[in-house]
Amino acid sequence: MSPAAPVAGERTVLVTDCDMGPADLERAVLEGAGWHLVEAACRTEDDVVAAARASGAEALLVQYAPVTRRVLEECPDVRVVVRYGVGLDVVDLEAAAELGVTALNVPDYGSREVADHATALLLSLLRGVPAWSAAAASGSWPARGDLPDPRELADCTVGLLGFGAIAQQVARRLRAFDVVVVASDPFVGAEVAATAGVELVEPAQLWARSTAVSVHVPLTPTTRGLVGAEQLDAMPRGGFLVNTARGGLVDRAALEAALASGQLAGAGLDVWWTEPADPGDPLLRDPRVLVTPHVAWMSTGSVGRLRTRAAERALEALGARQSRPTTRS
Repeated sequence: MSPAAPVAGERTVLVTDCDMGPADLERAVLEGAGWHLVEAACRTEDDVVAAARASGAEALLVQYAPVTRRVLEECPDVRVVVRYGVGLDVVDLEAAAELGVTALNVPDYGSREVADHATALLLSLLRGVPAWSAAAASGSWPARGDLPDPRELADCTVGLLGFGAIAQQVARRLRAFDVVVVASDPFVGAEVAATAGVELVEPAQLWARSTAVSVHVPLTPTTRGLVGAEQLDAMPRGGFLVNTARGGLVDRAALEAALASGQLAGAGLDVWWTEPADPGDPLLRDPRVLVTPHVAWMSTGSVGRLRTRAAERALEALGARQSRPTTRS
């Protein structure tokens, strides 16, 4: 979809890309406030540059398209970028800060959903649901002796790597099953963890003590590959890993090696290293790996909240920018 050329006097917001359908909710918010909304289908930085320049957009609503330094430098009209979601890893934040571009996410639109999904993956793995379901489908009924017995939840310790809003909700859900929960997060105080009934520990302790670890940290240059061979090898043998955050947080080679050696008994992944995943990827067919296609955030209500709030955040930021002189040349 190629955006039309800007009309004189018209102020424009560009949806660079969105796989959630027509931008009717965004349009209602923005056009009701006097802004024109243009939709595109950008995949590359070339696409974003072309669409932003053609539309004369002052703000971008972005799902997956890369907003790089080049995009921001070549599109000086763009003053605001809002990401559909929590993670801002598709935006060059350093460049945005240097160029005076406001970069925003949409926090909390689906934190309950992600917590529900992470908990579902953890419980499914600990109880052996994928393996037992596959055994039953193959005619093994009962399948005792062929598969490990499901874990007793009250005997399990789950480690939460990162203890922000989502992880705290995961902890509350797990505590209802009498699971022992530990967490590691340098930005969270012990009193927050204690209120949630969770012990705050150092990362090394978390890996050493946890039957399963669920990852809840943002993807940044310093956290990329945070979960590697050292961490996985420190876990009790036969443990589990769940990742509903970002694929790049986990070293794929280390994960595959841990599965191959039996150090990990399974993994639950809602995110992949390159999305969408290659349908021929052998890891997708590994019966020990429970995979969902980056849908942890989705529910009957979260999609509408995300889209509406993204448009509202863009409108708020544009209004704030309008009240002071721009720093862009």
